[in-house]
Amino acid sequence: MRRSDTGAGYGKAIVVLLFLAAVAYVGVKFIPVYVANYEMQNYIHDLAIQMSVRPATVEAVQNNVLSKAQDLELPITREEIKVKITTRVIIDLDYQAPIDLKVYTLVLHFTPSSENVM
Repeated sequence: MRRSDTGAGYGKAIVVLLFLAAVAYVGVKFIPVYVANYEMQNYIHDLAIQMSVRPATVEAVQNNVLSKAQDLELPITREEIKVKITTRVIIDLDYQAPIDLKVYTLVLHFTPSSENVM
């Protein structure tokens, strides 16, 4: 009797396909959040450089960062944006991004920051 006649090996193929589907699902959920965090890190780095050339108020910097966070759909509030302007420009973020995986909600913690001398 041939293998295809008995159905042997189909169970293993189904398990492998389920595993690959689960990995793809998790990737679809995680990758956009990490990409958005990376873009936010680049944005605050560029903003810190701009601030050393063209200073602004702490509130203006917070508004810029908050606007970018909304564009990137990141769950950042004004309280999570720390800006310090002295002889240096320091921008620190500390936020959490919940990832709903249907059976479990995973909370990712991000702390991007940037500093530049004025």
